[in-house]
Amino acid sequence: MKYRTPVFVFLILFINFNAFSQDLQPGFPKLMFVNAKAGLRERTEPSIRGNINRTLLYGETVQVFFRQNTAVTIDGITDYWYSTLWSNNSDSWIFGGYLSEELPSDLPVIIGRWDDKNNEIQYYDFSVNHRYAEGYKETGMGIWGTWRLDGNTLTIMQDSAMGDIIIDPPEEWILQLNIIDRNNINLLMSDNRVIMLSRNRTGW
Repeated sequence: MKYRTPVFVFLILFINFNAFSQDLQPGFPKLMFVNAKAGLRERTEPSIRGNINRTLLYGETVQVFFRQNTAVTIDGITDYWYSTLWSNNSDSWIFGGYLSEELPSDLPVIIGRWDDKNNEIQYYDFSVNHRYAEGYKETGMGIWGTWRLDGNTLTIMQDSAMGDIIIDPPEEWILQLNIIDRNNINLLMSDNRVIMLSRNRTGW
């Protein structure tokens, strides 16, 4: 499914990104993966005394924007607290000792956020809880649904579009997954078109 967005929308987004990015630490934002089997608690402050906002799942992708300057030791692990909101004064923090920049090796390689190599603004997202998203970055334009992987056969059930349009019954797509490596995959569509994807590292 293809969408077109006016050029001025991308110009505004580009300007806004550059304005905000000047305040970000070098190397941020970036996507990381939860590598704690029991999940990872997101807290209201960078401390184990902070209230729990939610618990992230093992293998869940999380975008982090800031890192505290001082490392701490929790459960014998020394690392930093990371903000999952665009502010180092945020009320949304996770401990980096249970994060990894690489997807845990025991999880399906397809999990995570991907960029279309032939269309830099288009993304594909396969979450650990089997939700699926596809769209154009920073536009709110996209389609959503669920995904299932059986061997190399990928089934996508699209159940909504543009945020609030329900697709009933859901539309089914069946594709073939070709794994190049842990950071590059191809999706072969029924009409033999190939979607070449590379792992997104920033979330943008």
